[in-house]
Amino acid sequence: MTDPTARTGKLATEAFDLLIDAVAQIPPQSWDQTSNLDGWSLRDLVGHATGSAAKIVTLIEDGEIWGGPSQPADWVCEDPAARLGKLAARLQDALPSVDLDAMRASPEGEVPLHRALTFPVADLAMHSWDVHRSQSILVELPEDLLALCRGLVESLPEDMLRRPGAFGPPRPAPEDSTPTARLMAYLGRSVDGPG
Repeated sequence: MTDPTARTGKLATEAFDLLIDAVAQIPPQSWDQTSNLDGWSLRDLVGHATGSAAKIVTLIEDGEIWGGPSQPADWVCEDPAARLGKLAARLQDALPSVDLDAMRASPEGEVPLHRALTFPVADLAMHSWDVHRSQSILVELPEDLLALCRGLVESLPEDMLRRPGAFGPPRPAPEDSTPTARLMAYLGRSVDGPG
């Protein structure tokens, strides 16, 4: 595995691309349908993920970030795909000159930027899967993003992982499940049958 500092920009870009692709596949009439996350519509889910995308860009630009996860209502807008496209353009503009070892605020306190990006980049990757799953499509995360997500999940104590607003209790995964499906089932997502 390569140095985490060297691969962070690539992972952020890859997670953005996954979310943009997932959002592009949502038919206009489906935005208000229920997502695979209890109590959230597809619009709510994309709103939350857009907040994570904005957090990535803000961290890289060394702006002021907010504490805690993004609430869906904070980021719901008329054209989520356009908003994500603008955030992706800002990311590409800022990445070439960013110091990934610069200190930034994170849930763990002040850490190097490449570490602070772990939570929101993993969030984008996992919620890209959720957007697809909400449309009855199972996708496999790219190996490097899956490793990032799995590493983050394994680093969290069980009580933090399962606290309210985080992840639900583990669910069963069929024996022939892919590595991504197994991770998502562990995080409380249904991975068998229709979305």
